[in-house]
Amino acid sequence: MAVPARERALLDGLWRGAGHHRLADGTVTRVRRRPVPSAGAAYPVRTHLVVGADGPLDAGRYAFDLEDGTLHRRDEAREREAGWHVPGTGTDVTGTHLVLSVQPGRSFGRYRHRAWPLWIADTAYALAAVEFLCAPAPSAVRLGPGPWLRDLLGVPRAAEHGRWLARGLAPEIPLATVELPGSWSVVPGRGDALAARRSPATGEFEAAARAHDPRAVDVARASGQAWVLGAHRLETWSVAVDTPAAEFAQALWRAHRAAAGLCYAGALSGRWRCRPISGFTASRDRWTVHALAMLPGGHALDKESAA
Repeated sequence: MAVPARERALLDGLWRGAGHHRLADGTVTRVRRRPVPSAGAAYPVRTHLVVGADGPLDAGRYAFDLEDGTLHRRDEAREREAGWHVPGTGTDVTGTHLVLSVQPGRSFGRYRHRAWPLWIADTAYALAAVEFLCAPAPSAVRLGPGPWLRDLLGVPRAAEHGRWLARGLAPEIPLATVELPGSWSVVPGRGDALAARRSPATGEFEAAARAHDPRAVDVARASGQAWVLGAHRLETWSVAVDTPAAEFAQALWRAHRAAAGLCYAGALSGRWRCRPISGFTASRDRWTVHALAMLPGGHALDKESAA
């Protein structure tokens, strides 16, 4: 279906990349590169628009297919026939809401029990990209998961996989929504900066002089990733090991949104290239939940690098 130019620029700015990922030995994979990074190039994040009567499209719920770059209006009548209790759109929604969900199986297949923090991580990086691309930046942001987000998107719980499969769909968990301002635009040049963004390959860090940042030894040890020793700059986010679960979830959101902001600012300025780091073990009374390893300079599109 035809998508208004402004919304098309935002969706393409998030997900339309060039080329494919490569393995460490240089083998080209079938996984497309995307402007927004994803742990292990799993790309579980899905993008939806919920449009009210006063929106840029006909009132309804829309799903964006990032593989072919198309926006599809959902058939609410068929969803109700399949047992989905979908609230009618147009009377219950005002404005336009961009909803970010995850298909949990995409990350779980690789990371198993370690996948759930990465669902938040990948969604946070996508959310920060929306804020980076739009002017004015959206101020109405709500984080999930929870029943309010499911009702807004009109979907069953991901655990009710039979109801999803009845529609031929993989289960999704809505994790964040942004209410787009009444008047907004994609900032010129920022989509290009995200499209050109590359995480430096670990080999680039290994070839760099060691331990520019005094924290590199501790980060390398806690993450089990020796290439970190070549980082010219490091940023880390940690929590106390006894942090309550609800506070821990909020800390995950804050850490990854802040890291994404640094990553995208570095891509825009050309000063820093950033590679996210996860998978830390706790050390004494603190647990590092996320880190960024950085190398100076702009992104060279002819260099092969990881997600």
